Amino acid sequence: MEYPIIDVSKQSVSQFATECSKAKAVRFVAWYRFVRPALVLGTWVLAAIYIRWCLANASEEELSLEAFMPGIAGIGIVALSMILWTFGRQIDAMSANRVRRMPETSDAPPAHTTHEIPQGDAGRCLVAYHDDDGMILHVVTMPEFERKAA
Repeated sequence: MEYPIIDVSKQSVSQFATECSKAKAVRFVAWYRFVRPALVLGTWVLAAIYIRWCLANASEEELSLEAFMPGIAGIGIVALSMILWTFGRQIDAMSANRVRRMPETSDAPPAHTTHEIPQGDAGRCLVAYHDDDGMILHVVTMPEFERKAA
């Protein structure tokens, strides 16, 4: 697929058919528009029903704050560790970019993208510039990229 995952669910059968057979295109549309959303919604509904059943059949001591504290503490610890991990990765990436960044020595124009922009979706398309290690250096919107390339 050449399109970003956010836009795939909006594609019609004819748009999918340009890249694969008509039968496969129909399956893609059925999956992205109906089956996958139904599975996600069904999972949330079943989780809500199960939680409601658990709460309805719990005793008074099981519903006390003391019974919930280990779970709340565990969720808090996981959330805090994810936040700290994210900040640590950003700091590490910023320090690595400062060390590895080298001035451009070639006078070659920036490479053009081969990605076809879906009609009317140009505002959400982005162009990412990568370094030699595959890390993203910076991201620009498609209109900014086209202005630089012109």
